[in-house]
Amino acid sequence: MTNTKEHKKIGKWLKEKRKKSCLSQAQLARFIGSSESFIGRYESGVRLDVIQFAQIAIALKTDPCEVFKQCLERIEQD
Repeated sequence: MTNTKEHKKIGKWLKEKRKKSCLSQAQLARFIGSSESFIGRYESGVRLDVIQFAQIAIALKTDPCEVFKQCLERIEQD
């Protein structure tokens, strides 16, 4: 899977949100029915599909649309 600069930014941002939510990678993985290694991969910049993205946003108790908007803003900052 492609690991672009933009994917890395999104992964970094989602990792920051996860940590602010006081969730470990293992806890988030259990919540979305995935593996801890999957969480680590997307946090390092592996692509997410829209369903995975929405599941993660919901697990972080945030609106997926708002998370997407904030991710886009972060990408556009460069």
